[in-house]
Amino acid sequence: MEPVSVTALSFTEYAMSGQRGRINIVSEQRSIYLAVDQWVCGFYNPVRAAMRRAANSTDPGAELDVALDGATRSGQLRAFGEIRDGFLPWLRSTRATGVAMPSAVWRSGDLELRVRPQLGLRFPDGSVSAVLVHCKEQEMTQEAANVGLRVVQQALPGLGALVLDARRGRAFRLSRRTNLAKLDALIAAEAAGYVVHWRMSA
Repeated sequence: MEPVSVTALSFTEYAMSGQRGRINIVSEQRSIYLAVDQWVCGFYNPVRAAMRRAANSTDPGAELDVALDGATRSGQLRAFGEIRDGFLPWLRSTRATGVAMPSAVWRSGDLELRVRPQLGLRFPDGSVSAVLVHCKEQEMTQEAANVGLRVVQQALPGLGALVLDARRGRAFRLSRRTNLAKLDALIAAEAAGYVVHWRMSA
């Protein structure tokens, strides 16, 4: 049987969902991934592209305004406005600049995760981080972020890892106190659960 292949960010958002919400989120993700009409996909792509441009712009606000001006789909204007309001103060506080990011594939059992950071940042101390950017309305939690952070850490060794809740301008890192053995066991269990939910929703 072919492995289930989704992005690391989709898997992280699955980890955010309570037990009742997981089947729903997998069904929603499955319909998007398998959609013939690509218009179904990419709701947040314009604002993510604007965030990447903003990281290297002398006027980052103007880059986000471009996304707002092009918001034509239902719900985009409000969503992009909230992202702008959360992302810009956070970006300015980091004093970071944008850098290109590699991509990778990481596997756990029958789940294949495509690790494609939405943003790469070089910080004033010279460190570079791959950033998974969460744009949706549901608030990111540290517990869920840890899943994405560990996947990025393993898929892109040598880079720092961040999960950014863009609407709230809050970035998550793995604590040095994190028990990696327990986290790896949790990720393996979550990956198995994701595959079961995906196949049951077929």
